[in-house]
Amino acid sequence: MENLGGVRKRDSAAELLGNWRAAERDAVAARTAAAVATLAVAAASAAEEAANEAEAAAGAAMDAASRAKSAAEHAKRAAAHAAEAAQIADATAEGDKARADQAVETAEQAESAARDRFHDAQAGGFPRDAPDPTEPPKRTGL
Repeated sequence: MENLGGVRKRDSAAELLGNWRAAERDAVAARTAAAVATLAVAAASAAEEAANEAEAAAGAAMDAASRAKSAAEHAKRAAAHAAEAAQIADATAEGDKARADQAVETAEQAESAARDRFHDAQAGGFPRDAPDPTEPPKRTGL
């Protein structure tokens, strides 16, 4: 609300409802981002586990013939890189999830505040159009 010469301008119903709806959309988007981040953490963890298993399998394959040994060494290096990449992805996904969870909390607080402002204004009656500045102010009895 702006302060106009000592008189507080109340937000209109449309402004309050618009703010509420925008906060509601932000909360939905933040919850969706948090769900996606949760899935990303699970996928990164599964990828890390699979890469670790591939690395272990590659180590066992090194006992095979000369060609198999060479191929296993390549597979082991590739699996180690994949495991490292998966660990990085896991850490990144966990950070994304934490930020998404914080965004959900912030958006839900904004949604709640906007809803409360709307309901407060609704309970007190929404302001009508601004008075005509060319008309003298109405005086209430003294």
